[in-house]
Amino acid sequence: ESPDDRVKMKLVHVDGESLVTGAATTVVDASVESCTAYTFYLDSREFKRTAKDYNITDYHIEHVNQHTLYYFTRRVLSKLLSPREARNKVTWKKEEDGKVVIDISDTKDNLNGLKTEAGNVMISVHSVWVFEPLKDIGEVPQTAVSFTTRIDFKGSIPTLVMNLIAPSFLSTVSDLRKRFDKSRDIDATKRLQIVEKLKAIRDGRVKTTAEMFQEIKDKEKVKSAFPMSDTWVKVEERGKGIGETKVKVKRGLFETAAYFWNFESRAQEKTTGDVERVVEKKIVDQEMVVRRNQKLESTFGGRHRNRVFVNNMEF
Repeated sequence: ESPDDRVKMKLVHVDGESLVTGAATTVVDASVESCTAYTFYLDSREFKRTAKDYNITDYHIEHVNQHTLYYFTRRVLSKLLSPREARNKVTWKKEEDGKVVIDISDTKDNLNGLKTEAGNVMISVHSVWVFEPLKDIGEVPQTAVSFTTRIDFKGSIPTLVMNLIAPSFLSTVSDLRKRFDKSRDIDATKRLQIVEKLKAIRDGRVKTTAEMFQEIKDKEKVKSAFPMSDTWVKVEERGKGIGETKVKVKRGLFETAAYFWNFESRAQEKTTGDVERVVEKKIVDQEMVVRRNQKLESTFGGRHRNRVFVNNMEF
């Protein structure tokens, strides 16, 4: 399971074997060129500072030209395993459609006469990054990122150990996404677009507040709710319930409405803890069908399950 809700990850490993295959995909708030530079230039100060997060204890880098470099690493993956060494050649290429591919493959070339230390195990790695340009959101560029890797760690690796070490190879995708995250800028752009639509509405079908919200009878106030708001609920049979929350916001009417109408906003995804928020169907500008996917944890240590909520939103 991916630790980052905005990065899809998948690992395949057979218990006891040393071979593992992984893939990760996401969308990054940066240009293809920025993603390429961040990934390719491994001798940056940032990489030196974070190398230990990827279990790297020593590394050597030598640039061949602007498109190719040698990348030799030593990793201590687990106290149960001997240190692993990898010797790779990294090459990037830009294609005619603007897509960039970075290939990381094994090499038999020697770098400054480096020798494998006694007791270390030489592993085999083949990884491919693909950066594909997408349509900008406002002034924020967007890039579809995919990363696939095939690693032979050599020797017998129990699944328990593999599950601990393999995700670190895919976590680079999440780190790339977080490095260029522009969620606030993107949400702000979408809210402004919604505000303009709200101001332009001249539709006689708009319902009054009284028509859209009926008073909840026999409701109970929730004392543990957010202190800046007033919340009431009414629990019904068979897991059903009705809730109501009132809060004062220091923003204008249209901007506040736009915040909630922007159902797929990253801010709401983060604050609600939803695994997924999707607009299933736009009926008209003032009505849409939305779906939320929530991961609910059992209070009594039972099995955790995802819950899907499909709702109609209108204003």
